[in-house]
Amino acid sequence: MTAANTPEQSVMQSLQQQLQVQTFLFDYAAALDEERFDDWVALFEQQACRYEVLSRENRDLGLPLAIMGCYSHGMIRDRVAMLVKGVLTYRRYHLLRQVSNVRVRSEADGSLRADAALVVYQSSEEGVSSLYMVARYEASLIQRPQGLRVRQMAVVVDSFGIDTMLAVPL
Repeated sequence: MTAANTPEQSVMQSLQQQLQVQTFLFDYAAALDEERFDDWVALFEQQACRYEVLSRENRDLGLPLAIMGCYSHGMIRDRVAMLVKGVLTYRRYHLLRQVSNVRVRSEADGSLRADAALVVYQSSEEGVSSLYMVARYEASLIQRPQGLRVRQMAVVVDSFGIDTMLAVPL
């Protein structure tokens, strides 16, 4: 805390940061739920970003193999382009993501570390709904003039029965 910050100002700054990150993660999930994939891609840092889906078991064992991984903005954009064009085939389900238990901390490099719980439900075209995925977001976010951007997003899935047709980002 600097001499210019009172304890009340520090608390207000932390609350504003928490609200900003929560809103960002809710918008992130909504872009995917609503299949606004171009909007989702725009949430990633263009210079250097990373998106991975990892199993919790592998993560806990220190095994870095991703179930799905994109290691640049171009790879993320290409993945979505193939999804939109229908090249990546997958069963048509409507997905609904619920993000909760968001925790935020500032990192020494000025970025924000955000961790959140994620539950994804799926509904078939016939209207049958079920639990699709239980996971957590582990994100490194950076502030830009246009708002927060993802530098790194790891989606760590707890579900061991992962759909082999995982095509849609989580």
